[in-house]
Amino acid sequence: MKATIYILSILTLILWGVAVALGLQPTLGQTDSKKNINRYGLHEGLELVGRVDGKGYETFAVVDENDRLLFAIPLRNCMFDVRYRNGQLRFRENGTGREGFVDRNGNVTFFSTGTGIPSTVEQEESSTMAQAPGQSTYEGGQNSGKADRSGSMTDGDLKQMARSNPFYKEAAKILAGKLSVDDAQRRRVILNYCEHFRMAYTTKDIDFLRQVFSEQALIIVGNVVKTKAGSEGKFMPASRVEYNIRTKKEYISRLSKAFAASKNISVKFSDFRIMRHPTMDGIYGVSLRQQYKSDRYADDGYLFLLWDFRNESMPLIHVRTWQPTETISDDNEVMNIRDFNLE
Repeated sequence: MKATIYILSILTLILWGVAVALGLQPTLGQTDSKKNINRYGLHEGLELVGRVDGKGYETFAVVDENDRLLFAIPLRNCMFDVRYRNGQLRFRENGTGREGFVDRNGNVTFFSTGTGIPSTVEQEESSTMAQAPGQSTYEGGQNSGKADRSGSMTDGDLKQMARSNPFYKEAAKILAGKLSVDDAQRRRVILNYCEHFRMAYTTKDIDFLRQVFSEQALIIVGNVVKTKAGSEGKFMPASRVEYNIRTKKEYISRLSKAFAASKNISVKFSDFRIMRHPTMDGIYGVSLRQQYKSDRYADDGYLFLLWDFRNESMPLIHVRTWQPTETISDDNEVMNIRDFNLE
């Protein structure tokens, strides 16, 4: 309990900065003017639309014939075909050369090795391919030869989820039909992003992690420190928790070194829970238990992520907290969105 009180006292002092950052985050539709929108023409009832963000990068979304946003495409640093063909929007990653397509529901599929965009498409669209420059891809790591999916999970994906899957309970809530349409859709996106967030550690995709944390991200890491026994050696060493606050730059730098030093990394989730902020639309908290293991280091603890989905084309993590399992005596000590006053 003392550990929780300590970390909350820290948050009280510095979370105003996070609140300011949240307040400055624009929604997808508010910041775009017509001069910042690139249109690529309506085909098969769908149109690829490029939106230029504040940093000059173009993000992509798909709209219908009534100009209604259907979904954002969670891919960066790719060349896109400018039109849907037989229900598929083809793309190629600039960095890896991997190829795939986005279907009509926003699901992303990577082709197995040896397949990809036909040469006829490359020749026809070579001068008009849409490109998203300067940022990392949504799905990281080496090509496994299997079809990888990102974007929003469909009801079919959720229904096929095994009970042993850490996301099963949240998937069941979505399928129950008691959530609003927007809330259910965002939770589908959260499940996908959190799975890719987990995979980013196992595949050492530092570019994805650099992309998904906001520049003002607050990162709090709890470490258990063993104190020395008494002078007579009659007492076992006691333990205490030290909480360190790191910037995004510091965290990514440390993580890069850990990736370089580890041959294999395994990350498992459990006790996964999504909570919507009660008053701020688009703000969600994700709490879960994480087991991390590499050939050099292992830990077990509770992870909390404060996600901002108000810019649908690029959800961001504003807060990451880590609490070692041995410092938690009951569920009330696990950090969740109720511990954050962001207004």
